[in-house]
Amino acid sequence: MWKFSCAAACLGICLAMGGCTSLYYIHDPQTGVITAGELPYFLKSIRCEVVTFYQIERERRKEYLKIYKTRPEEAFDKYAHFDIDPFLYGTFFLELKVTDTGGLGSGTAFDYKRILNATSNDVTHVGPTASAQDTYDLIWSFLMKQNAQLASDTTPATAGSATYERGCYRGTPTDLAELEALAENKFPERVAYKRIIVDASKPFAAWLRDNAILISANNLTPAMPSESADPAQMTYTFSVQVTGGVEAKYSLTSVRWTPAVVQSSASAQQFSNLGIYINGPNAVLANGARSGSAGYAAKTPPLGSKDNPIYTAPSPGGEKSQEFPGGAGAGGRRGGGGPRTNGFIVAPVPVFPPSPTPTQ
Repeated sequence: MWKFSCAAACLGICLAMGGCTSLYYIHDPQTGVITAGELPYFLKSIRCEVVTFYQIERERRKEYLKIYKTRPEEAFDKYAHFDIDPFLYGTFFLELKVTDTGGLGSGTAFDYKRILNATSNDVTHVGPTASAQDTYDLIWSFLMKQNAQLASDTTPATAGSATYERGCYRGTPTDLAELEALAENKFPERVAYKRIIVDASKPFAAWLRDNAILISANNLTPAMPSESADPAQMTYTFSVQVTGGVEAKYSLTSVRWTPAVVQSSASAQQFSNLGIYINGPNAVLANGARSGSAGYAAKTPPLGSKDNPIYTAPSPGGEKSQEFPGGAGAGGRRGGGGPRTNGFIVAPVPVFPPSPTPTQ
């Protein structure tokens, strides 16, 4: 009878823990490292840092083009930049995840002792285990026009709770030198958002600018066109993970129980993931190249057009067959790469939306 009661109790504990795991009870992922109240301010910080970088790169490109033909080394040293396409969208996503874990630990045991006689004992051991893990994931995706410019902010600094609705800086930047100074946070009194700092020293916009200089080194420096590595896309992902928990243990030792131990634990894990994509003119080609869908030779005009007419000739069996002029070969494929030209996509590039990060 005791064994049956103990087994029923263990089963009841497992069912009780499983009852807490349900889609009817959801833990809001907007807790922990980034809270719901902080999100509007954090999203503004991302927007302002990235738009500052956009505008710096456009201005650096203008200055570079003025002198690169006559003074290429000076142009690179002063105005190296990543060629951001103003006609494409940039994007960033924010992922917030929380994982709750609870259960009876492996140290849980019920040992019931019965003395049969002077030389024999009967011990019944039951060691139940149970665990439950719930994961809740939130992903927000945003588009940003890569021709975005900083707007002037004339709202007083004491705007209260609407702070995140104001512009990024007080006063409109007038030239590249002023933009660089704002990126370096040399005018903190003009900043209307919380700066994102890299390595406890450099603002995020200035860090992006420095990375743009590095990525352009194999493209803007003087080199043969065939040796150039064209920067296509800048992608940055940042993750923060925090885990906290508690463990409890109870032990009872008596003549009958040798011992009875209950050990349980509970933990919560907060995971924040920020991804930023900055696109150059060839960003789609870089993604297409991964699947072999990007080409660089001159594209064949549509079949049947003036530049690519359809010819027919009798076949050996008397039937007519279509032939492609110009020695296109089987399937109309072109032979050889030809001169360096603008790239093109030869097949659709798959689109992969942000997906939840695997549970750590």
